Amino acid sequence: MVFENLDPQLQKFITKRFKEPTLPQKLAIPAILSGMNILLLAQTGTGKTESAMLPVFHFLIKEKLKPISALYITPLKSLNRDLLDRLLWWGNETGLEISVSHGDTSAYERKLQLEFPPNMLITTLETLQPILTAKRFREHLRNVKYIILDEVHETVDSKRGV
Repeated sequence: MVFENLDPQLQKFITKRFKEPTLPQKLAIPAILSGMNILLLAQTGTGKTESAMLPVFHFLIKEKLKPISALYITPLKSLNRDLLDRLLWWGNETGLEISVSHGDTSAYERKLQLEFPPNMLITTLETLQPILTAKRFREHLRNVKYIILDEVHETVDSKRGV
């Protein structure tokens, strides 16, 4: 089974979420684990998020990368909150720090992200621009090794996608 290729720490918790891998997970997880960049297209509810994230969590655990080593970019702030709840569950189970940054993120939260950067930062395209130009954030972003661009079809042919 494809989940057996993941870190044992992840395997302990996968059964809480999945009885068996979905087709997107069967196809995507081995490709990502082998180092490939992929474009994953599948219907809603087929485990796309975990198809991309489980291998990233695997690498974050195994390689003990410096924060911020994974960047998850969503097209809408509302997706950030839904996604944060799901990914926080995995983070809490594995000990990985996950945080969200968008236009409504308080100054206090941003300060915490700068002083104690998470392993993974979830953000929107609009928030990514000021993050890229902020000197201290840019220093943390030098560690980024994994980028997940969610809902790419929502942005690819617009000014936002440029």
